Amino acid sequence: MKKRWMAVILAGFLAMGSLAGCGSWEQTESEGGSDVPATAEETAEAPVSEADVSTGDNDAVNAEAFGIDLNLNLDDALQGQYAGQEITVFCCTGEFSEPLQESIDAFEQLSGAKVNLYVYSFDELNTKISLAFTGDEDMDVCCFVSAYMETYNSLGQLADLTELSEQYGAPSYNWDGFAEALISRTSDEDGVYAVPYQICEMMDFYRKDLLESPEVQAQYLEATGKELSLPTTPEELAEIASFFTQSQNPDSPTTYGYIEQGITNALLWSWMGKLGYYGGDMFGDDWSVQFNNEAGEKAMEWGKSMLVSQPDNWNELGFDEINTLMASGEAFICENWSSAYPSLNTGEMEGKIGCMVTAGDSPVLSGWSLGINALSEKQELAWKFIEFCTSEDGELTRVDNGVAPARDINMQRVVEAGEDSGFYEALAESLSCEKTVWGDVCLPYLGSQGTSIIDTYTQSVYKGEMEVKDGLNAMQADIEAAMASVQ
Repeated sequence: MKKRWMAVILAGFLAMGSLAGCGSWEQTESEGGSDVPATAEETAEAPVSEADVSTGDNDAVNAEAFGIDLNLNLDDALQGQYAGQEITVFCCTGEFSEPLQESIDAFEQLSGAKVNLYVYSFDELNTKISLAFTGDEDMDVCCFVSAYMETYNSLGQLADLTELSEQYGAPSYNWDGFAEALISRTSDEDGVYAVPYQICEMMDFYRKDLLESPEVQAQYLEATGKELSLPTTPEELAEIASFFTQSQNPDSPTTYGYIEQGITNALLWSWMGKLGYYGGDMFGDDWSVQFNNEAGEKAMEWGKSMLVSQPDNWNELGFDEINTLMASGEAFICENWSSAYPSLNTGEMEGKIGCMVTAGDSPVLSGWSLGINALSEKQELAWKFIEFCTSEDGELTRVDNGVAPARDINMQRVVEAGEDSGFYEALAESLSCEKTVWGDVCLPYLGSQGTSIIDTYTQSVYKGEMEVKDGLNAMQADIEAAMASVQ
């Protein structure tokens, strides 16, 4: 029976090019070093090259971040005793692999082990992980979308990290402090099967310089009779977006009042994040559909109504396109993943971009975690590596690379250090919202098929091919049919 489920999930990942949270991973340039092929088509058939970390800022013994001296060697447990041993790690390109390589450099220095890091585009990563779980690829540790844990674990593909930490872990490793929304997604009543590595949330980024401009404020007051302030509800956001859209207000200082991702397998986030505001949710605890109701209709009607404030080619906009439009000053406000902030707050826009919880206080979440292949014969070393990367101080070595901390305490430490406090405070506030929804719809045994179903009908509704109610009915029917097919 288990082999049957493995075949089902493998087929699902191979067949679907789903985009997960934190961006659209269609990069063509590999980020990991000269030993990695330059294009996704060639694939990462060689590990990232090793770095010389014997001296200087990479010294693992004397590491520091944000002015904080870091203890990367919990209980002095790493004394080079793993010399001659190797593990293989699979990871996504870009903002995931670059920070992870820094952790690898330090871990190798302390442990004596060699870590082979293979980086892949998002679609290829999922394929490679699935093959490794069936024994067709050599992989000990993987960095994967947290929402996939339930599917992987239902097939027995992930090692129980609770057991491994008890057997091999440093006593001072702290399991507490991870954001509840993250650790609850990578654990169940039997144990923890992956450790949170990175948090991603949909946030609203806005032109702070325009919001604070006396001239723009006066224009807005004259046009609307209201003071210009940050929107707290979807309705307020729609009104502000209309003012800052030139097709609706020729005097607008920006071309578009609002932009968001509209490409395949990303458009669904535009209305999913408003469900909580309208009193709804996506699924119940038993994966029963909870969105096909008045709240779902209102949320989707709102999302569709926002198209008038966006470019005509809204369905071609992905993570990078949104960043480009916002960084060029063409849009007043955008909704994008938190990882977009470093790209937006640079160049001409440096100091001019603010960030806030998405209007309606019901943000879309995503996250990435580190897990161990249950087939790995090097589980002790694999756990020591994860322990090293995800300890309180170990996590801080990656934050300045654009990786938001998965631990609440580190969010606080970064804010206290004065590092982009507005961004991290907004991120912490977003994480604490009562209503949240996971953007990666990973149904049990079905991988990303749920995302594909929901986005397909969202696209049809937004393009005017279906009525809202018909689209929601079709979503529910297809999801329930897919779930029934694997029961």
